[in-house]
Amino acid sequence: MHGTARPRPTIHAVVAGVNAVVWIEPGRATVIRGTATGEPITHELPMPELPGATPPALAAVAHRIGDVDHLLVLGTPDLRIALEREVVAIGHHPETIREETVTGPVDRAVLLDRLRRLA
Repeated sequence: MHGTARPRPTIHAVVAGVNAVVWIEPGRATVIRGTATGEPITHELPMPELPGATPPALAAVAHRIGDVDHLLVLGTPDLRIALEREVVAIGHHPETIREETVTGPVDRAVLLDRLRRLA
């Protein structure tokens, strides 16, 4: 049997101009994601304290981020890197991820400011 070469549909449709910012630390992750209407959505997700229990929580955070043009990941280095790997593993392009060093914890206003700067 021979397969055919045909284009495959895009799995992730990106809404142009939609970006996200994440703060991640032991105990919590805050995702602020832009929308097509311009009003950001905030998600607070628990992060387990034990490193062995973080993969399912990282997957939940990555799915809350969704498809975006740019993603800024802030927080503790180990969790930040693990989240970036998870985001790429579920099919996002690594070039969409931005990094910035910020000491925390940070509040929603700081994250909203960073989200506006991504545009």
